[in-house]
Amino acid sequence: MKEEIVKKRIAFVVLAFQILVLAQPAFADRIVLKNGDRISGTIIKKDGEKITIRTESAGTIEIKWEAVEVIEAEDVLHIELADGSKVSGTVEVDDEGLKVVGENEEAVQVSQEQIAVIRNADQQAAYEAEIVSKQDKSLFSHWGGNADVGFSLTTGNSKTTSLTFGTKGERVTESDKISLYARGVQAKNSTTGVSVTTAQAFWFGGRYDRNLNKKTFVFGKADFEYDKPQLLNLRTVLGGGFGYKWIDTDRTKLQVFGGATFNREWFENADNRSSAEALIGEELEFKFSDRTVLEQRLEVYPSLTRSGTVRARFDASFVTALNSWLGWHVTLGDRFNSDPVPGRVQNDLLLSTGLRATFGTKKGK
Repeated sequence: MKEEIVKKRIAFVVLAFQILVLAQPAFADRIVLKNGDRISGTIIKKDGEKITIRTESAGTIEIKWEAVEVIEAEDVLHIELADGSKVSGTVEVDDEGLKVVGENEEAVQVSQEQIAVIRNADQQAAYEAEIVSKQDKSLFSHWGGNADVGFSLTTGNSKTTSLTFGTKGERVTESDKISLYARGVQAKNSTTGVSVTTAQAFWFGGRYDRNLNKKTFVFGKADFEYDKPQLLNLRTVLGGGFGYKWIDTDRTKLQVFGGATFNREWFENADNRSSAEALIGEELEFKFSDRTVLEQRLEVYPSLTRSGTVRARFDASFVTALNSWLGWHVTLGDRFNSDPVPGRVQNDLLLSTGLRATFGTKKGK
């Protein structure tokens, strides 16, 4: 009888131990703040003045490094110190501060002030891959970008079709950047039995940026446009200028630029025309989270030869990642011309939504 009681107690203790073990959170890292708060999760990186950790309840958050008292990590972290030396291993806390324990059980003592960069395994692999990629100087390397498509169809009392598409590619190095793009829309209405084209426009072009330093750059650009409802057979815009990277962080990138262009337009059943234009613009990329990003661009072209006339182009995309390469986008495009051909309005607005696939070095963006 006593043996059975002992066995039951042992079984109960084992079961309780298993429950306690299984109940432990899957996240193995911990950040202790100077105010006493503790945050458990998976440390992703520390770059600059903030450390990033992914938590179970609050998602991915950034914490000011100056607010951190200590960190602990059961998974291997790759750490770069202020003097340029590097250590890798789990991170423990002892009486002397932080201790990094490597694979061979050798421990390296570091202070909080010494740590310049922290990367987890995924961030380190991406960093090393980027270094290898930068060593490849061929024109076909470093490319990345996206392609998106949207389609709508109605039938019955109304018979309409609409197709929108777009693609963008960038080749970015430490010294320069090549940007290429193409966008288009095609829409028809055949409700009356006769197919009528309600929208047919295509835009494509590119820009080359050459860095002068970390903040400033020069650029040259070429844009081409066809718009059937506007009676525009072709518009070519060639130009260049200077730009300034106002904000350039992982989360926010904002640049402003200005210059001059030459605009040549060919119209159907209207006089062709040429003009010199000034160029004023800005470009913004803002990450709301690892999965959601806003991309926005505005260009204004005041005419220098036709007083009082101006053109403007505005594009904005709100993109949410569905997985590492596929996302959903909502895109707004606006084309304004204060001096259209007779019988045409000044403003064309395009709102589209659909799937977006990313590729190359921008994959997963």
